[in-house]
Amino acid sequence: GRRALVVAGDDAEARDRVAALIDQFGFDAVDIGPLAEGWRIQRDTPGYVTRFDADGLREALAAAKRYRDM
Repeated sequence: GRRALVVAGDDAEARDRVAALIDQFGFDAVDIGPLAEGWRIQRDTPGYVTRFDADGLREALAAAKRYRDM
């Protein structure tokens, strides 16, 4: 499958626009919701700098732990 990229932001409409652009660039978009969820792709998390497809990226994001919980 195609590689996936994360979309995060506090404006749902803006996330949809960015997801459409990501699709046009040839990637799948995985929307993680508001910026408060951005910790899921910080350094040392399973989804940081990866080459997953959408399902693999979702699994990595679900497995992420906050630094304070490590």
